[in-house]
Amino acid sequence: MLRQVSYPTSSVASVDRRFAVAGALVIVLGGAAIGFAVTRKAAGGMTEPQTAAMAAAVEQLNGDIKAARGKIQERATTLSAVATLRAAVATDAATVADQVEHGDIVPKDGEILELGRIDKTNNNTVEPLLLLPKDAMSASHDGMTGSYADLVGDQLRITEVTKLELTVKAERYAGYLSVTRPLELAPSIKQLVAAGIAGKFVINGKELPIGVMPARARTREQPLSSQDGAKIVVAESPPHAVLSVPTLVGGVGAAVIGLLLLVIGMMGKEKATGSLTRLFKALPTQPTAPPPSTSASQPTTFANAHTQLSQHNIAEAGTPSPGDSGSGAQIVSSNLGPGAMIGRWEIVRRLGSGGMADVYLAQAKGDGGFEKLVAIKVMHSHLARTQRAVDHFLDEARLAARIHHPNVVAIQDLGKIGNEYVIVMEYVEGIDLEKLLSSARAGQRQVPLEVALNILCRICDGLDAAHQATSPDGTPLGIVHRDVKSANVLVSRQGVVKVVDFGIAKAAKQVHYTVAGETKGTPAMMAPEQRVGEQVDVRADVYSAAAVGYEIITGHGVNLDLAALAHLGVENWPHLPLPSSLRAGLPAELDEILLHAMAFERDKRPATCAAFEALIQTVMKTHNLSATDKEVGRWVESELRHLGPAYLEAFSNFSKSPTP
Repeated sequence: MLRQVSYPTSSVASVDRRFAVAGALVIVLGGAAIGFAVTRKAAGGMTEPQTAAMAAAVEQLNGDIKAARGKIQERATTLSAVATLRAAVATDAATVADQVEHGDIVPKDGEILELGRIDKTNNNTVEPLLLLPKDAMSASHDGMTGSYADLVGDQLRITEVTKLELTVKAERYAGYLSVTRPLELAPSIKQLVAAGIAGKFVINGKELPIGVMPARARTREQPLSSQDGAKIVVAESPPHAVLSVPTLVGGVGAAVIGLLLLVIGMMGKEKATGSLTRLFKALPTQPTAPPPSTSASQPTTFANAHTQLSQHNIAEAGTPSPGDSGSGAQIVSSNLGPGAMIGRWEIVRRLGSGGMADVYLAQAKGDGGFEKLVAIKVMHSHLARTQRAVDHFLDEARLAARIHHPNVVAIQDLGKIGNEYVIVMEYVEGIDLEKLLSSARAGQRQVPLEVALNILCRICDGLDAAHQATSPDGTPLGIVHRDVKSANVLVSRQGVVKVVDFGIAKAAKQVHYTVAGETKGTPAMMAPEQRVGEQVDVRADVYSAAAVGYEIITGHGVNLDLAALAHLGVENWPHLPLPSSLRAGLPAELDEILLHAMAFERDKRPATCAAFEALIQTVMKTHNLSATDKEVGRWVESELRHLGPAYLEAFSNFSKSPTP
């Protein structure tokens, strides 16, 4: 006989209390983990990459001082060997001045020369005889032979005092010659700042600031071997809070589990479980299938399929429902091999695949044997069921179709064939700039400067055209590309440069909107305000264009991901070496232009890409750095040869086109 067993109410209550206590403890632990993750400090201030960059910048300054000193010593040695000078020093100031008039001693630009003697018979009295220029500040150091350096403003005045071997009256006089030249420290200080150094340059008790010394910062001294008493005092960065993502995620998870246990404990196990079930059922879910079709039937074969939206109504057309499927066959990668048809376009081959679409090279078939190559983007089938993805895809075509400029890849058509959305684009017989730069960097080849500047100006032209684009009624669209990088720049074999991929472009009016705080683009090339999800304007594209320009001109890659460089702070942004320090013979003006365009604060950048380009063109005119499209094309051909036969063969069989 089975007997029903019942448990005392107090026992159930005890179980519930245990759940409540356990939940509270887990919540506390989770909160502690979250707090630790958010407030955890880094173990130290200076990271290893910082130390390496700083050491390189300091060594550059050290080398500059050594080089300047070597030239001054050589100059002093040469002048001290002039026999007429050695003889004149034993006479008087008038005779020495006469030697100057005869050209035996002539100072070079910025140079200070002094001649004098020490009277051994008169308590070693110093007698200056000549100072050139006459109004210069004496730096003879009382005729004491040796090497000296004095800080005057932002100049380091380097002096070499050498002994003159007198030909007459050597028993009475000791002659000396002093040669002084200034070394401009501003470029070196700027390079130190660019390397992330804040502190001061110190010599003989005088100081020259390097950036802004943080208040109450710890410092360390680094002596310079080039000059006794010279040193760099470096402010070490304080420890920073470092977000521990695993700890944060674990803390949040623990807090959620603790909350569930607490609810169970307070409400009773069965009652709480039922409440939670009802809660999750109430949450909205993503539909897994499209709604029933309400459109007319679609063509059943690719050969007979037609484009529903044409280039004539892209800007005005509404967004078709992603569930507007009809009965047509779907376009998928597996059945789009060479020879397959997408409407009136015959597939030549697949070019690549991205997160949103596949791209195919195709040729348009027309009457009278007319053929034209195009690139076709076919949206991934699974994304067509998501309204947001469809809006995003269509926005790209609508925006790019409003941009009419030779430096922007043109959109020729937008349509829906079967169940899928396609964008038909201009075909560019070229290669993306990223591959060209990677090839040149691997072979340690610099892009010819005139070619690099030409490409940068053409990028600016294309972006400015996008920024100036208007709707049919003349209303500015307010387009911002938001993903300017070398991979989104195509350079044809004819030397034509085209900006491509407006897939995440932002316009003032569009169907698809970026969620507040959402970050899209390439972090390494992204303006700081875009990286943190703020509203962007054309100055974000100016920033990224300058970053691409830095890569082209210097041959060095750029990574300005704000999240990765947050420990360096805003001061001295961007944290990049001066371009002129990476490439010999580079016009110094480019340092200021490029780094200014990548300023942390958008108000400090050129207001438009056109303004940025104007600055570049001024440098090109000043230094006669012009290049034609043919010259750009020749550089492309040379890099293609370095890339190998596979690339040349690919081009002979229809090559690279816009990336998905």
